Amino acid sequence: MTETVKEEMSSDMIFQLISYSGDARSYIYEAYDSVREGRYEESDSLLQKADEAIIEAHNMQTNLIHKEARGEKVEINLLLVHAQDHLMNTLLSKELVKNMIKMQKEINELKGKIE
Repeated sequence: MTETVKEEMSSDMIFQLISYSGDARSYIYEAYDSVREGRYEESDSLLQKADEAIIEAHNMQTNLIHKEARGEKVEINLLLVHAQDHLMNTLLSKELVKNMIKMQKEINELKGKIE
């Protein structure tokens, strides 16, 4: 395999990592919006989709790590750093939003008691 093909494969993996991470983050925030509107099942479904996208993002990250472990060159460039940043921010968002969802459910319950 030529060096150019290898570089293109790495770039494709990086773009997939960004894409899956972005999808997951979108699902996470949609899940929170659903809870605010009292749509708990929809929220759970969106969080499941987020988890699936995160798994795919992790797979892309793992593939890149395995390439480097096999001695293949994985160029560290701004795009790869951006992809890693996307994934880490998504993981952080997931943890924060999960806690926000719990709080929102409590708020919704208390509002129901007041009304």
